[in-house]
Formats: sequence, structure tokens, C-alpha cells
Amino acid sequence: MTTSGQTRRSNNEGTVPRQRKDGQWQSNYVAGYLPSGKPVRKSVYGKTKAECAAKLRAAINKASGGSVALSRAPRMIEWLDHYLDVIAPNDIKERTINAHRSKIDNYVRGHRIASKRLDKLTPTDIDILYQDARGSRKRSTKRGSTADPLSPSTILGLHRVLRRALNVAVNRGVLGSNPVLRVDVAGRSDFEPQVYTTGEVRKMLAAAVELDDGARWILNLTLGPRQGEALGLSWSDINFDTGRIKIVREVFSLPWKHGCAEVSECGRRYGSNCPARKGGGFFTGPPKSAAGNRSVPMPDQLLSALKEHRKVQVLQRTADWAPYTDQAGMAHELVFCRPNGQPIDHRADWQAWKNFLESAGVPDGRVHDGRHTAATTLLLLGIDPRVVMEILGWSQVAMLTRYQHVLDEMHDDVAKKLTSHWTPEPEPTSNIISLADARKQRLGGGA
Repeated sequence: MTTSGQTRRSNNEGTVPRQRKDGQWQSNYVAGYLPSGKPVRKSVYGKTKAECAAKLRAAINKASGGSVALSRAPRMIEWLDHYLDVIAPNDIKERTINAHRSKIDNYVRGHRIASKRLDKLTPTDIDILYQDARGSRKRSTKRGSTADPLSPSTILGLHRVLRRALNVAVNRGVLGSNPVLRVDVAGRSDFEPQVYTTGEVRKMLAAAVELDDGARWILNLTLGPRQGEALGLSWSDINFDTGRIKIVREVFSLPWKHGCAEVSECGRRYGSNCPARKGGGFFTGPPKSAAGNRSVPMPDQLLSALKEHRKVQVLQRTADWAPYTDQAGMAHELVFCRPNGQPIDHRADWQAWKNFLESAGVPDGRVHDGRHTAATTLLLLGIDPRVVMEILGWSQVAMLTRYQHVLDEMHDDVAKKLTSHWTPEPEPTSNIISLADARKQRLGGGA
């Protein structure tokens, strides 16, 4: 109750009109809320109390209908943090959010654009951000540090994060229009994957047979699963009788976060070193897309390698070996794991691949280049592109455009086969002659 005995008015009613010293009447109301939850307050004025009350009712009606713009738009970094912390988790995987947050932290948070309010952003601001980001990667050399330009794909990734976040701001009435949509960014990277030749793959397969973890690389080169899919394979996913592998999950890791109330409380810089750390470690999840759930056939080389790998793995188990238990409490006997049965970190898997390439005497490359090689090989063997899509777990036909040169070779081969098929065969020659011709030859020969 107020001192006048009247019931306190709620935020959606506004304040009772009061007369100012200049004679005007004023009422305040809440027009909306910033992403942080802070209310945005506005005022209406009138020459009389009745006029002010009428304007108040009209303003509140507009505000309740969502047609009133916030008086102050959030700053760029405020909105991006709100988007990543509150909005994005509703439809984006956590590891993807971590990748987006990394881009924001590296290229936006320390930039002058971070403090600019959304309604003041222009396409030029975005251009400058990208230009500064391109020269922001530092590399240490013997003569000091130098800046390496970011790859076009990294800039494109940053562009996509900003575009999505600001599109949400537009949809929610926080921003009038998205300036990122008016900025052009190169759609393709000049990066070319390392695709190994048939001769190189044969050398690699021969070298893999001699290694304890060789089955991992034979799988990579022949069927090309994604790294997380390979590391998430369980023995129960492999059917040696039918010669098929089910790919239904992937293993991934998330960074540890501080568990203490304040980062400075434990005195550790990184969350992984916090005594009360939380949220990190290994997790399982579905493949990248719905098409990622698949059953694929094993070539004989892979089937034999996996059988041998299982025998060696049992011999190498340590005393503390145990199946990996995921966040849902499901136990998995992983095909590729550490001696204690726990998942292999993707960085350790990456280094093992590098060591393998060196031992095989082939050019350096990424783990993912094995996937590119498998896709190229399958297409060059004449396997139907749709079947290749199923084996690789591609959800979009557009993925095939990356291998257009291979598809063109296949098309050329089709043209040659069609030409050969529809070209009439020449009439066969015969040494048989008619009786009349034979008679003439005899008469001629007797003359």
C-alpha cells in the first residue's frame, strides 16, 4: 500500500501522472527489457493530467503489442554473449557454441566494435572488423612475432556466427536490420585438401598392417568416417559375420569451466586447473546430421585388421581398464581407446596420424584428409554418388561439388562407354565366295 492508501501499480500500468515544475504532467512506464533483463523505462507527457493518462494508455498498449523499440539497444558484445549463453543452446550443440564463442573471444571481444550499440552498427564496421581479424593471427619466429593472414574459411565462419546472432536480434525486435547481410565475404577457401594417390594409399595400407593402431588408419582411408565417429565406435557396432559397421554416435570433448564462484577465487587461469571444475571432459552424441546414422560395408582389408586389432587391444589393457561410461550412463567398449578403455583425445589421435604418415613416407596431411581420400577413391571406382553419400554420411548433395573433378572424369568415362555401345560394328569379312565366282575362277585358271 502507498501512503495515500492506494494499491501500488504494477510495471505494466505505468506511474500515476504527476505535475512537473514546468506545469507539464508526466508518467513513466516499462517499454521492454534489454537482453540482460534490465527494464527499459520511458516517459509520456501531457498539458493536462487527462491528456497524460491517455498517452500513457496508448504507449502501454503499443508496448504490450511489441511495437515499441527499446530506448537503448544493447552493445554488440552484450548481445553476442546473451545469444550464445541464452538463445543458442536451444537449437545448437554445445561444442558448436564453444567454437562460436572462440571466434567471438578471439576477433570481436577485444575489438572496438564490441562496445558499439547494435542500432549504430554499419556494414563498414563489419568490413573493418574482418579486415582487422585477417591480420590478427600471430606467429612466433626467431626474429620475433609476425602476423599470418587468417584463411578465408575462418573469416567466413566468423561471418556466419555474426549473421545468425544479428538475425535473431532482428527477429526479436532488438535491431532494425542486420548490417552483416550487406557485407560480402568470399564463399570458398583457397585451401586444398591433401588427397592421396592410389600408390600412396597402398603404401599407407601396407604400413598400417604393421602397427598396433593400424586398423584406425585403414578405416580412415577406406570408409572415411569423421574423426569423432571413428573414436566413438564400440565393438557392438561391428558385425564380423555380415561385414558391416554401424555408425550411430561420435565422441567429443568440451573444455572445463571454473566451478568456483569467481575465477580469482581458486587463483587458476584456466577452468581445467580449477579444483571445482565442471562441464568438461568426454561426451557422446549423434553424428553430425541425420544422414550420419548409417551402416557401411567393410572391405576385407579392414575386416581382417579389426579382428587383429581386437586381439592386440585385449593384451594391452591395463589393470584399471573399464568400459567408457558416457554422460547418459551408457557403457561402451570402444574400438579405439586408451589402454584403460577411455576415449582417445582428438589431439592425440591427430598426432598419431601425423606419426603414421611420416612412417609411411607420404606427404603430411590432416586426419580429415583421409576422409577426402576415401571419398575420391569411392567415386573414381565408379560407385554411384548417392551410395558414396550414404557411406560418408553426407546429408546434402552439394557435398559432391567438392569432388566435381572426379565426377567429371566419371562423366567422360560414361561418354566413352556410350559411344562404344552405340557405334555400329563393321560388317565381318568372309573368305566364302559364291558358286558362280568359283566357276569363273576355275575357267579363268584353265585358260
